[in-house]
Amino acid sequence: MSEDKKYSNEDIKARMSNYGNVYLHDEIKDRIQFIIGCEEQKESMTDFFNVLNNYTTFTDKLTSSSLIPNLTMLLYGPPGTGKTSLTRAYAYEYKFNMCVVEADRLVTSLLGETIKNIRKAVENALDIARENNTPFILFFDEIDAIGSERSNVHEVGEIKRAVISFLQTIDKINYAAVPLAILGATNHQQQLDSAIWRRFTFHLKFNFPNYELRAAILNSFIFRIIDVGIQVGIEKSKIAGYDQTPKEKKRKYMKENNSITMSMKNEIVKIDIIADEHEDFKGVELMEEVKKRGEENIITLTHGYSGSDLERGVRVALFKVIGSNKKVLTYDLLYKSLKLVGGTASHVDRQEELSSSTNQSNEQETNDRLKQIKDKDGFLMSLPFIIENLERIISEKDIGFIKNSLKSGNSEYEFIKTIKKLDKFRDNMRNEIN
Repeated sequence: MSEDKKYSNEDIKARMSNYGNVYLHDEIKDRIQFIIGCEEQKESMTDFFNVLNNYTTFTDKLTSSSLIPNLTMLLYGPPGTGKTSLTRAYAYEYKFNMCVVEADRLVTSLLGETIKNIRKAVENALDIARENNTPFILFFDEIDAIGSERSNVHEVGEIKRAVISFLQTIDKINYAAVPLAILGATNHQQQLDSAIWRRFTFHLKFNFPNYELRAAILNSFIFRIIDVGIQVGIEKSKIAGYDQTPKEKKRKYMKENNSITMSMKNEIVKIDIIADEHEDFKGVELMEEVKKRGEENIITLTHGYSGSDLERGVRVALFKVIGSNKKVLTYDLLYKSLKLVGGTASHVDRQEELSSSTNQSNEQETNDRLKQIKDKDGFLMSLPFIIENLERIISEKDIGFIKNSLKSGNSEYEFIKTIKKLDKFRDNMRNEIN
């Protein structure tokens, strides 16, 4: 580290570790070449990191022209699709230090602490980038936790003020002409405040990999396993002159001829044929049609798997291989391991179904109980139930119940309006006290 840098690596960790995980560039394990797919995202991130790398060269001129580019990027899409790992890989490639801010370290139940934590995290990162005159990456994971929609009737005043504070902090950074890049990632982009979208210059969407990409991702893991000397889908005895074959040729043969890679190639060919026959079939429809034709295989199984899911499946299979006698990764073993870990899409769907079922049950119970209230005595008898419901709404964020109540126009609507008035009154009182 040069003498003109104020903050050492140890200083950076000390200042930022309270807010999340600090990754010094030489400690990062992710590599761009190991992240298969995401080509459009890689193109945008390359442009972004090139600008960040050259930022200080043009700072003075850009400041005088009032055309300072905003170093902000929002990454959104299902979990496990490469948002954080790809950012870390670029940080390693460009030799930038990085802090992944975790929402649970910022958001607290204490009045004002959330706002204070957000400001301190950004101010510390800003100070590091300014004093060292080198790029620094501040990555907000699960940014929806501090950037949720302010118009949401459920959100309490504290979170609303946290959103405003976050927006003001980003605006401050944009005028500072300092090489601090702020990136945010979310799996719940529909919950983000509209102003959050406007503050981030670039928006990158991440998706689940399609069937061709899933095969490529799995092959990349298989090839890495072969490179470390583990056999994949073929016995040594089946390679002519194995003992006399040079190591590199053995690896090349294994990569091209192992049964897993060959099987997936054949699976893709069959899927392509069915896709050509049914041009209107996409995603799950196409996979279901493939299954109907008796093609239950790794490619169909992993529909709705993220790259992270595929990696977990490979790790489970590798774990089993290491503990076995043959030390050979077979197609059947990989299939069973992938099936064991499951795909993110199915987990998300299951959670939504459970949430929907619970909301419907709660709503029906609430409607039945409210209809029983005819007079003051009935209200007093139902008051414990009303309080319990109110606590559930606040603690579990039962947004579905609230939205349905607002649409219904019946007694629940009046109930929710009253709660909104109380919430506004509380905010006003807090502002007067502060």
